[in-house]
Amino acid sequence: MDFHHSTSLTVYLLSILGYCAGQDALPSGPVNGTLGGNVIFKTTINPTTLFAISWTFGEPPVSVVDFVSSAGSVIGVGYVGRISLDNSTGSLELRKLTLIDSGTYRVSLRTADVIQVGSTSLIVYETISNVTLRANVIDLMELNDTVIFSCSVSSGSSPFSYRWLNGSSEVTARYGIQLGDGGRTLTIANVTRYDQGPYRCIVSNPVSSKPSQNLTLIISYGPENTTMKVTPLDVLYGSGSNLTLSCSAESSPSAQFQWLLNGTLLSNNGPELRLENIQANQSGSYSCWAHNTRTLRYQISEPSDITVLEPISGANITTTPNSSIIEGGSVNLTCDASGAIITREWMKDGHPLSAGGNIIISEDKRVLSINPVKRTDSGEYRCRVSNPISTANAKHGLIVNYGPDGMEIMGPSEIEVGQKITLTCSADSIPTSSYTWVLNGTEIPGHSPEFTKEKSEYSDSGDYTCTATNNVTGNKTSVVHKLSVKTEGSLSQGLSAGAIAGIVIGVLLVLGVAVGVAVYFMKIKGLSPIPTA
Repeated sequence: MDFHHSTSLTVYLLSILGYCAGQDALPSGPVNGTLGGNVIFKTTINPTTLFAISWTFGEPPVSVVDFVSSAGSVIGVGYVGRISLDNSTGSLELRKLTLIDSGTYRVSLRTADVIQVGSTSLIVYETISNVTLRANVIDLMELNDTVIFSCSVSSGSSPFSYRWLNGSSEVTARYGIQLGDGGRTLTIANVTRYDQGPYRCIVSNPVSSKPSQNLTLIISYGPENTTMKVTPLDVLYGSGSNLTLSCSAESSPSAQFQWLLNGTLLSNNGPELRLENIQANQSGSYSCWAHNTRTLRYQISEPSDITVLEPISGANITTTPNSSIIEGGSVNLTCDASGAIITREWMKDGHPLSAGGNIIISEDKRVLSINPVKRTDSGEYRCRVSNPISTANAKHGLIVNYGPDGMEIMGPSEIEVGQKITLTCSADSIPTSSYTWVLNGTEIPGHSPEFTKEKSEYSDSGDYTCTATNNVTGNKTSVVHKLSVKTEGSLSQGLSAGAIAGIVIGVLLVLGVAVGVAVYFMKIKGLSPIPTA
């Protein structure tokens, strides 16, 4: 019997004869190994002096290595150059692993008085390589299409486990997402834009892990949230302004844009519409129309109302009738201007005017009517027209023609012959009246409101008739004044009772003053007044 056979047999016999003190010389397995790699079977004992070590593989057992302290080691066929043995612990290193190295390994360890045995299993795995990710379709439409991913391995030992990633987030089964074929396939129903990826699958076995290449889906969606922006943003714009309208939408592929004015398509295309030197006829409701040529869907933005106003200019007031205004008649003052008029205000002599009495103002405040016209309605009328971007004023002086009325003649009713005659005729009239004088039925030449004559004659006595004529109103009014020419000195002889009373009072005052002065001087000189008899 050779050394190898006798040693193995000795250890075997000792083990079955009950000399072993324990069955836990190796930790529980299995031990995983990589094809072409190394593995170490570590025993559970601390370093000590071992008299014999025996490692076997499989059933029936095949010797891997036998060691006897007195004789050395014997390495089994197929293990030469592939093993290393630790003689103090009995641990075994096995190198250059092959798939047929998988199986059960047993060890027997003999010290001076104890034999310990143990067993474990080795599983040799081939590492994973060439992981491939495929999809049944990569160009999909949101909420319509379903994608199925499949993950495959060209080499590697099973069992395989699969892990799926969308970007950096792990994909797990949930509503609309299914994992099948042991995790090898991933199905996403009714894809959304958030399912674009990139996707990877990671395949693992007990000794290796390998990711696939990235795969990104093309998911078409939209347009949605179509929004229009107006720059600069304002409520009203003056003619000649420059505006830019911008349209955006969430869409893949990018949406195409068209523009609408009051619901009618314009010829302009693109995400931006420039309105330069805009005019009032371009006012209206603007919106943009977004269209996705892949999904064949479209959406229209909320409209924006753009109101363009012409600045006000050329404000003026016209009157009807345009001839002279006569008291008692009527007149219309009309306020007009070029541009967009939003408000009108009327004022007279700087004060606001409102309807009432003989004043009527049209609903749009364009026409101010006065009926009947009074002389107090004369004055400066002003119309103020405005819109949010401009203001203009117009003024008109209104003259109300009236009269003549309130006539009177100022002058004496009696004079002495040879004295100057002055008679003044007056009347309330716009425009100023022209005057004529008639004495006792005979017209006096001239048209002055004043009649004068340096030296009166007896023939100047009589009725003086003054007639005032208003050439605009066509009215005339006359008044009569009686004048009597007296003989010279007839009006200055004799005193009236009032004059006599005045003279008496004056004389008495003088006498009183004289008496007072005399008494004063007498007292100063110490004289007593002479008593009266």
